[in-house]
Amino acid sequence: MGISARLLLALGAVCLLLGVYLASQTLDFTQGAQQATGTVVRYFETKEGGRDTYRPMVRFTTPEGNIYTVSGQLSTGSKRFAIGAEVPVQYPPGEPQKGRIATFTDNWLGPVVSGAIGVLALIAGVFVRRAVRRDLARSGA
Repeated sequence: MGISARLLLALGAVCLLLGVYLASQTLDFTQGAQQATGTVVRYFETKEGGRDTYRPMVRFTTPEGNIYTVSGQLSTGSKRFAIGAEVPVQYPPGEPQKGRIATFTDNWLGPVVSGAIGVLALIAGVFVRRAVRRDLARSGA
């Protein structure tokens, strides 16, 4: 089997395992999580690779009346929400300081992209492996 097939299969396995791990972490977080509606109050700006990135800061109130501000998990090159926009928030029971924005992008983008890359790399690895074996059989090696 060629080195490229082995590398693709290894990459696929690692990415697929990472996707499964990230999905299990997200499921663990969301099961039993408390729900709240937060308001985007500002953005945390940073420079990454010479370009500005923005991470939303969201303020929400627990049923007990305590106010918390949490940072979004995802930094992007644009401001995804308007200041003052309402966004869903989830947090573990009794730990509102660990809250996170409850959108697909913030919770599921990592597991989905990792899993998809893993599946594609595994498929490519299988095809490359078959092509190498076919070429070896043709050349009589």
